[in-house]
This record gives sequence, structure tokens and C-alpha cells, in this order.
Amino acid sequence: MAGQFPPFVVTLALAFSVWTIYLVDRFIDNRKPIAHSVLHDFHLKHITKITYLIVCNILSLLVIIIYLPKYLIINGFCIGFFILIYWALLIFGLFDRVRFLKEILTALIYTIGIFLYVFLNVDQVSFLFVSILVLLFLLAFQNLILFTLLSKSELKRDFLLICVELICFCLWFAIFSFAQLSIFLLLPFLVTFVIHLWIHYISKSKQWVWLGELAFFSPFLYYLYAIIST
Repeated sequence: MAGQFPPFVVTLALAFSVWTIYLVDRFIDNRKPIAHSVLHDFHLKHITKITYLIVCNILSLLVIIIYLPKYLIINGFCIGFFILIYWALLIFGLFDRVRFLKEILTALIYTIGIFLYVFLNVDQVSFLFVSILVLLFLLAFQNLILFTLLSKSELKRDFLLICVELICFCLWFAIFSFAQLSIFLLLPFLVTFVIHLWIHYISKSKQWVWLGELAFFSPFLYYLYAIIST
């Protein structure tokens, strides 16, 4: 499995799943009385189109599922069950009682979903595998904390966010230094991390939220690398 891309149908299922979960999550959030941002206003303005898009994505997933291996479908439905519980908690406002609980669970669901196929097919769970998994979780958590604080105009030396940033950098540097991996393999993580640092310390503006969201498309650099190197 090492150095190989997942089958295209698996990548497609993952892309549609993450996209759909994100859209539904935003759909629920937009119905709450929270501070507006450019991204929030965009979703409100196009709420009808986004609703149709969610339905189309779900229909597409139902078609794609036919071509997925059975073990992946079963595990995917297990994750889907927990996502439904997560959405129920979100709708009833139970996350508001514990600071950043929603962000922790969202980052956890995102990380499990991204690593599901790899985890189910890897020969052995190495320390490097766990380190990259933790790094992805921390980057997603960094993203969610940052934009939550921005939306509430509370971005003033938040201790938890600073700690997450420090741990992200130290973990990325340790993987790069000791795992003997090409820097290109770790580049998407670095790109995502640096973009969020820029928003946090330099921009400090809600107007650049879209750039932070776009940063998570950086893994497509792997496919560009594969095309160039063949």
C-alpha cells in the first residue's frame, strides 16, 4: 500500500462524503444567530442552490457506493451513524455547553474519514502513520478553532490555539527530520499550516476564511506530483 493512491472510486466517494458533510454542517450553522462572515453570507444567499447540491451529492454517493468494497461500506455507515448523532447534538445546541467540543468532534470525524481506507488496508500501524494522523487532526482542529474565534471576534492570544500551532509545527518538523520523507510528501501539511498562521497573525480578518478552507485542497499536490513524475 505504501506509495500508492487509493482506487479512484474510493477517492471519489471520500471527496463527495467530505463535501456533503461540510455543506450540511454549514447548512445547520447558518440557521443559528451567529456573527456573519463572507462565507456565512455566501451560504445564506445561495441556500436553495446548496440544498439542491446536497441532494445531488447524496444521490451521487448512492451510485458510487455500488462500486465500493463491502468492508468499506460497512465502516462508512458506522461513521455515518456517529455523524447523525453529531448533527443532532449540533441542532439542539448541546455543543454550546463545552468550549470547542464541536471543533474537536468535527476534526476527529474528518480525520477518521480521511484515513479510513488507509487504516483498513495498511499492513501495520507504524509510529509514522499515527504521527501523520495526529498531524492531520491538529491541522483540522487549528482551522476550526481559528474560524470559530474569528466569527466571534475573540482572536486575541487564545492559549489553546497557540498551543495547537506549536504542537503542529513541532510534530511536522519531527516527521520531516526523523522519518526521512521527501519534503514534497509533507508539503500539503505545511501549506495548510502556513496559510492558517497568516490568517491568524497577519490578516486577522474574516474575509480570508475561504482561503483557509481552500488550504485543505492542498493534498491534490500529490496527484500533480504523480502526473509530473511519470
